[in-house]
Amino acid sequence: MALFTGTFENKVDKKGRVSLPADFRAELPDDGRRVVYVYPSPRDDALEACDKTFMQRIVDSIEDAPLYSDEEDDLGASIVANARKAQLDETGRLVLPSDFAHLAGIDGTATFVGRGSRFQIWSPERFAEHSSRARQRVKGRTLPLRPKPGAPSGNREG
Repeated sequence: MALFTGTFENKVDKKGRVSLPADFRAELPDDGRRVVYVYPSPRDDALEACDKTFMQRIVDSIEDAPLYSDEEDDLGASIVANARKAQLDETGRLVLPSDFAHLAGIDGTATFVGRGSRFQIWSPERFAEHSSRARQRVKGRTLPLRPKPGAPSGNREG
């Protein structure tokens, strides 16, 4: 599975083409199938994108919800139904659908933000505001790291 990290800013041309950061491109298969799925974030005023493996994980999670439940319907309608495949061209650019760019406030410049198995695409101004709020919320918090399945316990005696 891809691991998208870092924050990058790139220009968007008049046709909506933007270069996927090289660090992100390196996480995609280099076999002619360099595709990402782009969809409006269900939480933020931004776009989200992921590779096929993570999109399948999203679909599997949605399908684990009770059939015809509000949860299944809402997540399927907001993520899967809106997701669009974006094929990278030979120079590593993808086309942001104009309605998606408008929704996220992206005009001329896009900020790419790694989120682990997925990444977000923001307008630089919106991301700056979001990032500032997130830093304030995280101050003083700790992050408990979960052991990998099958890994030895963190309690080592010695």
